Amino acid sequence: FAVMGLPQEIKTDNGTGYLARRTCDFLACWGIKHSTGIPGNSTGQAIIERTHQV
Repeated sequence: FAVMGLPQEIKTDNGTGYLARRTCDFLACWGIKHSTGIPGNSTGQAIIERTHQV
């Protein structure tokens, strides 16, 4: 965050860590929109997974 600033939106899978109340509260506190992929749809997660490989 120090180099590129806060993101406007973060897209994650539906893992319990990403959906936890503390995570949601943190993102809301910073005004970051949180969107999740469609459960069971690996194509929707492909962009996220590909980005993580970089």
